[in-house]
Amino acid sequence: MQKAELQDEPADGIVNAGICGLKTIYKCGGLSFPISLTVTVPTRRRGVHMSRLVGAVLRNTGGRNIEDALRAICREVNRTQAGCTVLCRFDYPITDQFMRVSVELNDAGPINYSFKKHGITSCPCSKDLCGIGHMQRAQLVVRISSEEVLDFIDVGRRLDACFSATLSEHLKRDEEVSKILAAQERPRFVEDLVRDCREAFPGAGYIEARSLESIHSHDAIAFWKRA
Repeated sequence: MQKAELQDEPADGIVNAGICGLKTIYKCGGLSFPISLTVTVPTRRRGVHMSRLVGAVLRNTGGRNIEDALRAICREVNRTQAGCTVLCRFDYPITDQFMRVSVELNDAGPINYSFKKHGITSCPCSKDLCGIGHMQRAQLVVRISSEEVLDFIDVGRRLDACFSATLSEHLKRDEEVSKILAAQERPRFVEDLVRDCREAFPGAGYIEARSLESIHSHDAIAFWKRA
């Protein structure tokens, strides 16, 4: 008679448990990038079968899109341990920049997204007083719950459009000048970033803008959340 596994011993109360920080490579066509996953399930038993969660991840690291791969992980885990939730974090390449993305889902229902993108802002106050807006990097965070799979390139472009100007890694001197002048032509408060982002993403549940101040030791922040 086969001995019962320790994980399957009964226990009081529901505990959510699983694996976190599991790193692997997601591949889709010619695109591949590292991802970090958290996979959890609720259980009334003494322990979760962790190796099954890892195995489900390693067998589902590709697909038409990342959401399909994560759904596949959920479906496989649910065969033996119901109620699986997967949270995936990664940096998605857009031109020469990266957008921080997190995707959380179950095997069905809405997909919870979080996106963070950096850009440039110039200050409207100093622009108004002396004609030059002091400049700094800024970041935008938008969280969206969606029934549909979102296009990351489209999200990144809409976030970029909220800033005074976009970031670029390799610029010649004349290109730097063009970038500076473009930012000066569109000075933005962090409040402006949030309002523009709300207009760009009417279905968002939370938006946050942070200015990484260049002339202060503190930063500026603004946020909005759906009631």
